[in-house]
Amino acid sequence: MVNPAYYGLENAEVEMLNSYLSRLVQTTFEDLEDSGCIKMDEENVEPLVLGTIASQYYLSYMTVSMFGSNIGPDTSLEMFLHILSGASEYDELPVRHNEENYNEALSGRVRYMVDKNALDDPHVKANLLFQAHFSQLELPISDYVTDLKSVLDQSIRIIQAMIDICANSGWLSASVTCMHLMQMVMQGLWFDKDSSLQMLSCMNEDLLQSLRKRGISTVQQLLDLPGATLQAMIGNFPASRFFQDLQNFPCIRMKLKVEKKDIDGRKSLALKIKLEKTNRKQNRSRAFTPRFPKLKDEAWWLVLGNTSTFALYALKRVSFSDHLVTHMELPSTLTSVQGMKLMLVSDCYVGFEQEHSVEELVKSQLTEASD
Repeated sequence: MVNPAYYGLENAEVEMLNSYLSRLVQTTFEDLEDSGCIKMDEENVEPLVLGTIASQYYLSYMTVSMFGSNIGPDTSLEMFLHILSGASEYDELPVRHNEENYNEALSGRVRYMVDKNALDDPHVKANLLFQAHFSQLELPISDYVTDLKSVLDQSIRIIQAMIDICANSGWLSASVTCMHLMQMVMQGLWFDKDSSLQMLSCMNEDLLQSLRKRGISTVQQLLDLPGATLQAMIGNFPASRFFQDLQNFPCIRMKLKVEKKDIDGRKSLALKIKLEKTNRKQNRSRAFTPRFPKLKDEAWWLVLGNTSTFALYALKRVSFSDHLVTHMELPSTLTSVQGMKLMLVSDCYVGFEQEHSVEELVKSQLTEASD
C-alpha cells in the first residue's frame, strides 16, 4: 500500500491490489502443485507428503521437490551427500572473491569428486565443507570455519526431511543410509571408513590398533566389557582420560514383547518396547558431539522393517534420559513376520545400532504360551 511500485503496480487501488494478490496466490499454488507439494481441484487444496514435510522442517518447496526427484530405494551415501549439498537452503552460502582457488585445493583432498567446472558454486562449496568435516581436514581460512558451522547447523532439518521422505516411501536401506549421514554430521567421521572408536576424544592411532588387535572395533564393545578387562587392554594409556571419555556414551538395553491390542474394535499386534540406560552415570540426554558446533540432545530412531526385502514398515523417533516404554503397531496388512526386525539407530553416535528379530520373538512367545 505504501510503495506499490516496488511490486510492479501502478497504484494502490483496490481493484489493482486484488488482481495482484489473486495472481500471486494462483502462481504460488501452481508452483507448489508442479513441485509435488499439493494437489488441487476447483474446490480444494490438499497437502501431499512432500508439502507436509517441507512445512514441518521449514524447507523450501524446491528442496523437497528435488528430494522427491532424486532419492530412491537404493540411494548411496555419496549420492545423499550430493543431494544434501544441493538443497536450496545453501543457495546463499557465500563464495567470496578467489575462494574458487581454495575450493579447488580442497577438491583434491576430499573423498568424493565434485564438479571442477563449478568451483564458485555455493552447493559445490557446501559439499566440500561436509567432506572436510568428515575427514577432519584443516580448513584454508577462518571464513570457512564460520561457513562450516552454518552448513552443519542447516543440515539437521534437511537430513531429517530426507529420512521422512525415505520412510514414507517404505525404503529401509535408504532411510538407514540417511541416518548414517546424520551420525557423520554429528561426529565428523565417515560412517563406512572410520572406526567408531574415533568418537573418543582421547583416541590415537596406537590405542586404536591395540584395541583392534584384541577384536575391539566399536565403542559399544568397550561399554560391554568389565573395567578390569578394559584396564588390561589399554596398557600404559592414561586410564583416567580413557574412562572419562567412555562415560560420555550410553549403554542401552532394549526389551521387547509382542502384545495383542484392540484399537477401535480392530484387533492388532503391537510391540511393547522398553529402553533403559544401564550405565547410571549416563542418565542424561545431552549428546557427546565435540565436533558439532551446537549442543545437541540424544535421540533414537526405532525402525521396523524387513532386512531381506528392505521394506520399512514403521519409524518412530524417541528420546529419553533414563528409561522409556513405548509401542509400535505391527502392520495389519502383513500375513507373516518372517524377516521382520526392529532396529535401534542413534541420531548422533556411530556404531550404536541394535537389531532384534521380531520373528524370533513371536516364535519364543508362542512356545512359552504353549508350554
